Amino acid sequence: MYKYLSLFLVFSLFSCIHGEEMEPSDDNELITTFKLVFTPQTVEENETPLVFYWRDTEGDGVVDRLDPIVLNNNTQYDLQVQLFDETKSPRVDITKSIIEEADVHLFVYKIQPASLIKLTIKDRDSKGLALGLRGDVKTGAKGNGKMRVLLKHQPPVNGQSVKNGLEEPGSTDVDIEFILSIK
Repeated sequence: MYKYLSLFLVFSLFSCIHGEEMEPSDDNELITTFKLVFTPQTVEENETPLVFYWRDTEGDGVVDRLDPIVLNNNTQYDLQVQLFDETKSPRVDITKSIIEEADVHLFVYKIQPASLIKLTIKDRDSKGLALGLRGDVKTGAKGNGKMRVLLKHQPPVNGQSVKNGLEEPGSTDVDIEFILSIK
């Protein structure tokens, strides 16, 4: 009896290991730090890039930091996004992975009210579809609102690419809503 039970356990163990190797993996990234850098396109003396953060350094869903975004009115900025996983030491720059996997990622920016910012995505994937790590930003008149940023993960389904430049389909790696002030 024990002989058969032992053989069954060994067979089951190897079957599980083999099955795991066969399963493709395209998991969502763990992102604990989201950094937005707005650099004025016309740099005045003593003007530096504006940097805003969202942080969940433990990766547990508890936000440690959420900066309000405060930009000057009627100003043009270059936007750059950087992403990190700070649960590891040293921290992992997820931005590089997003660039390498541009064909399955898309940043979606939702501005409320839309008149506060006009954002044009500058970077593209291999098919010419928007990625969204870099953008041109033109602020409007003074006002307050919100800027929601989503990072969509859109891996192939049944071997077929699903990324089409739209928010759907896919899952969401990040969904952050910043308070936005144009002064």
